[in-house]
Formats: sequence, structure tokens, C-alpha cells
Amino acid sequence: MTQPREGRRFVGLGDRFELVDHIGSGGFGDVWRARDQVLSREVALKFLALDRLAGSRPSSERISQIRDRFSRESLIAAKVDSPYVARIYDCYMVDDNPFLVMEYVDGEPLSAHVGVTPLPLARTCRWTSQIAQGLATAHDQNVVHRDIKPGNVLIREADSDVRIVDFGLSRFVDATETRSAAGTPLYMSPERCRAEPGDERSDLYSLGCVMYEMVTGWPPFGDARADPVALAQAHQNKAPAPPQAQVSGVPPALERLIMALLAKDPRQRPHNARAVVHSIKELERDLDASGAERRADGPAANPGAPASDSGFADQLTSAELTVRRLIRKHGPDHTLVVTARMELADLTGHSGDVRGAAVLYDRLGRDCSSWFGPAHSRTLDAFEGMARWVSARSEENR
Repeated sequence: MTQPREGRRFVGLGDRFELVDHIGSGGFGDVWRARDQVLSREVALKFLALDRLAGSRPSSERISQIRDRFSRESLIAAKVDSPYVARIYDCYMVDDNPFLVMEYVDGEPLSAHVGVTPLPLARTCRWTSQIAQGLATAHDQNVVHRDIKPGNVLIREADSDVRIVDFGLSRFVDATETRSAAGTPLYMSPERCRAEPGDERSDLYSLGCVMYEMVTGWPPFGDARADPVALAQAHQNKAPAPPQAQVSGVPPALERLIMALLAKDPRQRPHNARAVVHSIKELERDLDASGAERRADGPAANPGAPASDSGFADQLTSAELTVRRLIRKHGPDHTLVVTARMELADLTGHSGDVRGAAVLYDRLGRDCSSWFGPAHSRTLDAFEGMARWVSARSEENR
């Protein structure tokens, strides 16, 4: 379906919403970026795919039930008011093509950041804390997501903050003619794999899977090509390898939190999302203290330690936004961008995440090799920076 209605560029009462471009499609329906003509703002419109959700032989009664359930679930999800959850503004049910009006998030999904190499620890902590805060707010309203995954976490371009999308929609899909629990097998809790409704702690298990991927570079079980049945069995019966067994440099406290979130028995997971936020805040304080010690001692690599004594999390966020701003202004291969990425890598190392610094320098080296050639000075500088932080990491492990 290329458009909600063939030949129409406006939808809603009084043609309030102008369709701008098609963002994507899923089992639930199609998503469009649109312009709200009344409030002069960009929004996201999520159209309900009645033909897909009602089954091969839909009756008028069944379609009516789906519409009613869609309206009720949308009303419940709209109660979630968090800076880390994409807001639901309205639900249009006036014709045969119902849709949600949602906050438009200008950014890219977390899935664009994970799945290749581990993320820097500061970024992992920051985004995990924000996801958990969004979950805590939703759970306070008795709203469970049921499909937490990197694709449902958007990273805003403006400030690098997260926005969780599609709250409450998985419970709606559960009630349709698909007759299977909604969710994504790579990140689905054991109880959800058994087609049980699950609760807040099911979201926490999925968050643990996402954290595992942020820390190691891949989910706890399988990959996108894995058989869904095999994944479901692994979630229910197989113990994941501790992150430290996959990659080195994972703080013990972070590993303990991830493994607790991945407990098979929901009762053995953290009590709620606020407990996860608390654990992450403690870990961030430890990283700040480690970074302060590294600065005082003078690291093996000394390419400009941060001058401020403020928390590294804020400094790293500012440095990441600087890189994004320079890329938008000059392009990814500009000298200013390369320099800013080096500064970000060094700041990451000084924050206590030596492994993260080496990873960032390695990525920069590979990019510079592609842009300028393997013998270019920028390429050599980047790989030299990686070598310095690898050496610093080796010193730490002695």
C-alpha cells in the first residue's frame, strides 16, 4: 500500500493532515510523516491495516471489534507522559482507514547503532537509563510495551535522547486474528515466547536483551536470520553467555544487571524499571570516578584530557552532538569531523571506557581508509589512536 487512499494527499477531518512521505510498514500498518495543518507541526500517522489484522475472512463484527480495541488501546497508551516516550496525540476512527496521530521523531532507530560492535559504555548507560525511565512511567500507568527492541527505540537527531515508540500496540495485535503473540523473537521474554500476556517484567527482560546487544554487539541468542522457534526455545531454556565472556571490558556491575534482567523467572528480575534506573546511575558514578582517577594518574594515551570536573556523561553527550552537527554542516569526511571524532574517542577513554575509545578509533580508522586511503595521515592517526588505547587497556588488565 503506497498511500492510505489512492490519489489522496490529505487525511483526517477537514483534510487536516497532509501526507509528506512514507516512513515504513509493519504487521500493524503503515506509518507516514505528515503535516498537521491546524497546529503547523510535523506528526507521524500510523494507519491500521484492517485487511491484515482481521484475517482472511473478516466479518463486519470482527472488524468492529478490532476498531473498538484499537481505540481503547490507543487511549490507554496516550496516558503515558514521558520525555522518553513518543507521545500519542489523537486517534482517528471516522472512516474505514483509522489511524493514530503521534509525535514525529526526527532521528534513527537504535538498531542503526547496534549489531556491529559494542557501544561505548557511557552511551549504553545513558540510553538504557532513558529507556528504563520511559518504561517506569508507562508501567506506573499499567501500560506494558511487550515489544521492546532496538527498532522501537528512536534516537533523536537534535539531542541524542531516546523516544520509545509503539507503546500498547503489541497488546492490541495480540487480540487480532494473527493468533500469535506479538513481539520480536530476538528480544522476547520466556513467558511471551509461551504466548503468555506477560507484565512489566517482560519489558525488563527485553530491555536486558537490548542492553546485551549494546554491550557485546549482538543479542544474547542468535541473529536476525535465526529460526523463531529455536530462538523461543533458547529464551525459555538456554542460559546466555555472560557479556564478559563475549567481549572484555564490561564492568562487573553492568554485567550483573544484564544477567539479572535476563533471568528466566520474572520474579528473579529487578523489581521494576526504576530499580534499573537506580543501578545505571550508580554505574555512571563509578565510571565518573574511574575517569577522574585516570585523569589524575595520567593515562598511557594523553591526547587532551577533559578540563572540566563535571560528569563525563554530559561531556560525552555534548561531544556526540558536536560530531552530528559538524557532519550535517560539512559532511562525514571533513577534517573538522575527523578531529571531533578523535576528541570524542579520547574523551570516552578518559571517562573510564578504554575499550570504547579503541572501538571508536577503529571505526574512524576504517572510515578514513575508505575515504582517503590506507596510507593517508588521517587514517594512520586514527589507527595510532586505537593502538594507544589498546595499550592502555592492556595496562589495565595486568
